[in-house]
Amino acid sequence: MIDTIKNEIKNHLNGEVKVIAKENRNRNEIFYGYIVEYYSRVFIVSNGIDRKSYTYNDILSKDISITF
Repeated sequence: MIDTIKNEIKNHLNGEVKVIAKENRNRNEIFYGYIVEYYSRVFIVSNGIDRKSYTYNDILSKDISITF
C-alpha cells in the first residue's frame, strides 16, 4: 500500500496539490502547493513561501488527505 502511495506522489512531482491536514479539536489545515521533492519516507510540498513535509504514513493513516 505504501508503494502505491509513493508511486502516486512520484507521478505528480511538480504537480499542484491540495493537502488537508487534521489538527486538534476537529480543525483542519488546508495547504495548497506543489510537490517539489520526495524521499524514501517523506515528501515536500511548497507554495513558494512555505515548505511542509509529510510522510506517506500520514496518507495511509488518514491524518492528511491529498488531492492532485
